[in-house]
Amino acid sequence: MQDWSIPLVIAIGAFLAVLLWRVRPALPPWGRRRHGRRQALRDARARIEAAPDGRTRAVALCDAADLRAKTIGGIASASGLYLRAIRSDPTSTDVIERASVALAARPRTLESLLWRHLAAAGPWTGPSRRAAYASIDRLRALYEGPLRNAVRARALANALESLDVEDAAQ
Repeated sequence: MQDWSIPLVIAIGAFLAVLLWRVRPALPPWGRRRHGRRQALRDARARIEAAPDGRTRAVALCDAADLRAKTIGGIASASGLYLRAIRSDPTSTDVIERASVALAARPRTLESLLWRHLAAAGPWTGPSRRAAYASIDRLRALYEGPLRNAVRARALANALESLDVEDAAQ
């Protein structure tokens, strides 16, 4: 070996050691915790398929999404499951609350999910009013907090106020 290649070999070895250390939680496919999560996810998927109506299907989808949100790299899958839950029961505020709690560490993902809910929920009147109110309130909190956009936060606060005024008029 030449003199200049020794530091290169050491650097490559250090890089591989750090890389293995970073991905070590994802490496072992065995273990009781991982097996338990996998079995719980299978059970949740079976409940999704066997759900008789939209409300119970949304609860089962939220359970599966909660499990996926706790795994490494499962946020995208959890977001998709929450979106399916919202589509199954667009009038539920519980789905919005569970998604907000589970995706709190990923504000951009939560923002996208809430905007999709507001776009797909239809009119913000009638039975979907409370779910729309919850989504707008969570978006306002996101824009006041981690996403820091005062203009959007004020606009959403005005939307919340208009929904409150309409509730008082009825």
